[in-house]
Amino acid sequence: MTRTEERLRDAFGAAADSMPDGSLAPLTVPARRRRRPWTVPVAVAAGLAAVVVGGTALGGVIPRTVHGNAAAGGDGPRYIVAIRDGRAVVESAAGQGLSKAAPLSGHYEAVAATGDGRTFFLAGKAGGDAYAFYRLTLTANGTPSAPQPLPGGTVRLDTGFGKPENLAASPDGTRLAVVGTAGGRPEAVVVDVRTGGHRTWTAPGAGTVTSATWAPDDRTLGFIQTPASPSGQAVLRLLDTRRPGADLLSSRVLRPAEITGARVNGLINVFVLNPDGRTATAQIQGAKHGRDDDASYALATLSAADGRPTGRAVPLPGDSFFVKADGSGEHFLQLIDGRPGRVDGGAFTWLSSAADYDDLAW
Repeated sequence: MTRTEERLRDAFGAAADSMPDGSLAPLTVPARRRRRPWTVPVAVAAGLAAVVVGGTALGGVIPRTVHGNAAAGGDGPRYIVAIRDGRAVVESAAGQGLSKAAPLSGHYEAVAATGDGRTFFLAGKAGGDAYAFYRLTLTANGTPSAPQPLPGGTVRLDTGFGKPENLAASPDGTRLAVVGTAGGRPEAVVVDVRTGGHRTWTAPGAGTVTSATWAPDDRTLGFIQTPASPSGQAVLRLLDTRRPGADLLSSRVLRPAEITGARVNGLINVFVLNPDGRTATAQIQGAKHGRDDDASYALATLSAADGRPTGRAVPLPGDSFFVKADGSGEHFLQLIDGRPGRVDGGAFTWLSSAADYDDLAW
């Protein structure tokens, strides 16, 4: 069993445990990972609908809101905020390595960034499955402010990983999103960081929601929805968070979470919507092989119009179940068995030999 399958097994187990007795049999492996042999081709649905934002069809391109302080390309962001053993640490990302600084006060579980290289959000446990959120800013030389609590209290949500690993910040820094399960049902919660207001979307039945990601329009929330039924199919969805309603499945399907084709084949474990509004970047788990059911992993670019792969895939050394882009969309963080790496210009490099990282963002 791969690390991805182990983590998703735990996520489904946590969701099942939270439901009333008899309402759902415990699951050990997500449906999309066991409902058919890897050797059987899966036809990808054709003619997927164009992405629609704000009620206007835009040919699949998500409008890009220009943020003047977005991080530039080049060598990528100068600093990373990492979570190591529950402590938030600002580290220099200059060159190919990380330079550790003193940890910030407080205990944290996750970090999300807006992509401007300065604004970060931290999540810390507030008891059980409840999480509180904090804002952190960096000066030009990487000096951090003290984390400031956000208004609005806490969010109670079981992400399946024991922390809000599915945490994402909108590019303009006004909203946070966290996805998981509540009462055994898939749920997405968006927090207005200025007012503390919460808005919640829920899907009927059981299953999971993972991989929260904001589009550059600051209103479209992407995620992967996996039904509990073995006959169901995991899909990448796009939710217009400005529209009325609370049905998570009112979101539009971008594509199935399985890819078959000449460019790349496998399962989409996690994805991010890129700042250009035209593409997404996904981590793909390839077919199992060998005596120990090993699998290959790659980072691939998808079209935001129909979800089809574009360009070549970048091989990864292992399963990260993790990808975070910088503000330019040219540099991507990876976290593989607790060890950080990055993908730039079509190549993967390790950032550190240490393997005690829980989360990181730039």
